[in-house]
Amino acid sequence: MFRKNAQQGNVLIVVLFVIIVMGYLAASLMKVSWSNQSTLTREFLGTKAWFIAQSANEWALTQLYPLNDTTPDVADFCANTVSGATPNVTQGTGCQLSAMTCSNIGTFNAGTTEAESLFRVQATAICGSGVAQVQRQQEIWVRE
Repeated sequence: MFRKNAQQGNVLIVVLFVIIVMGYLAASLMKVSWSNQSTLTREFLGTKAWFIAQSANEWALTQLYPLNDTTPDVADFCANTVSGATPNVTQGTGCQLSAMTCSNIGTFNAGTTEAESLFRVQATAICGSGVAQVQRQQEIWVRE
């Protein structure tokens, strides 16, 4: 009268398989999401550091070429004002300007009447901490 069903228990195996596969997919998606957040954080901090280094170089240009000085002494300003200075370009950013250098790198058109000294201004900014710390460096060249 009653027949035994030969396929009893198959649903349990299918349910376990689906739960395991869905758990693996959820873990993989969480890992991808965390990776994207980490990349976005580093990209944001890198952009911030880049702009701080850019601002420091722009500050250096205002020191090397003051507005009301028609014949600035770039060599003197480079050595005494810009190199080693810490301009206030990081206020409220949580970043730091780690280096500000200005150095004479040679002469342009040497041996001619139009010889000009070349100077390199370099700013390095650091944002973040630990594994999310980024550093950006910018340099500009100027002539006297």
